[in-house]
Amino acid sequence: MCAKWAMSHPATTIALMTPWTVLCDEPSLAVELARHAAEIGVSLRPVLLDEPSGERNAVAALRPLDPAALARLAASPSRPAALATLGDGAEATAQIASELGIPTVCELRPFVSLLALLSAPASPLEASPRGLEPVDRQRLVRFTGARRATTHFEPLDHGRVAFAGPWGLVDVGEARDLALALAALDAARHDARPSMPRVAGIQRQSVLDVIFGPARELSDPASKSALANYDVPLPLEEVCASPSRAAAEATRIGFPVRVALASPDLRGWEHRDLVAERVESASRVRDVFRQVMSLAQERAPQARLLGVTVSATSETRALLRVDARLLREGLALARIAFADPHGEACGDATHVVLPCTHAGLERALGRLRGAALLLAGGAVERRAVVTSVGDTLLRVAAFLNDWPEEVDRIRLQPLAMLVDGRVEIREASVAVTDAFERNLIAAR
Repeated sequence: MCAKWAMSHPATTIALMTPWTVLCDEPSLAVELARHAAEIGVSLRPVLLDEPSGERNAVAALRPLDPAALARLAASPSRPAALATLGDGAEATAQIASELGIPTVCELRPFVSLLALLSAPASPLEASPRGLEPVDRQRLVRFTGARRATTHFEPLDHGRVAFAGPWGLVDVGEARDLALALAALDAARHDARPSMPRVAGIQRQSVLDVIFGPARELSDPASKSALANYDVPLPLEEVCASPSRAAAEATRIGFPVRVALASPDLRGWEHRDLVAERVESASRVRDVFRQVMSLAQERAPQARLLGVTVSATSETRALLRVDARLLREGLALARIAFADPHGEACGDATHVVLPCTHAGLERALGRLRGAALLLAGGAVERRAVVTSVGDTLLRVAAFLNDWPEEVDRIRLQPLAMLVDGRVEIREASVAVTDAFERNLIAAR
């Protein structure tokens, strides 16, 4: 903080110097934060506490934060103004918190810079970087305003940067820390979140007939049967219990076809050799049926085997994995990742909180390193892709919201992105809770 400004603007100084209460889950975090805050003059009071108080607060955590806890935190009266997360899963936590509107960083120095920016009397995202050296200006230009903005950033001693305006100067740390803090503020800016959609004409008894029972993961055919009530995009397919039936259905559907084991115990994404793509003839379908069933029985003698699913084959642009679950009423979380071996190996994934706007989903998909596979082409093509993915995700979110006690999560793997921009669910898994058992016990 500039000493001259502090002396000439005492009232403003008092407002900006109101201490931040920072809730820390480890003593070492509190010590480190206090040291960094002292370097740039941020007034900060670390507190070892797990639950937010009613004070002006922020949160710093080494332990990963559960998404449901983040959702409750975002909706609470003591919602934190900022969050720092440093432990395993920090990047995922940051994405989810940003989706919930909480600016989040994964390092302590940028966190202190973020608190300094939040203390200022104007939005730093509207400030111009015109006063900085070219290297620092390049770091910030993506997140800053026009050159003629009334506020700007300018250099201080020791490589630090000040946020300057009619009020004076606010020390906001080094340029690289400031860039991460501005990125966090930018990521947390969202349009008003739409309300959870309602799918009209749902036959609840039809869904209940499928999901009723003990806690378990439904087979792919059963999962699709439940989800079909919500008009999710499914391929043309049939479950077949014999080689001859599989060959007949493949002929009816049209070659080539996809043949995959149907079992609640052996999933295609975990046992890729139990799935055959682009099978070209009826005789080959019969052979694949026998091979798949034999492999499955040898691998898991006690597994429940329903037969095989014969599906129409469509050309794909990309294969995605979607894991979705309800955070709280009216809010669901989807983790989206590439389902191909390369995407799984490099952990290319993003998170989105549903329901969201079209722009919010496109922003989330854009965080994938392989986003070009999905969002290639012009604006019209990108919009078609985002609309297709978004419609499917919203229908899955509506399903979760309609069955909050009975359904724990839904996995779509793969969700196939077709070359024409449409999507289809190749395999699905609905995890049912023990709600029905608990209701029966309570009724006794």
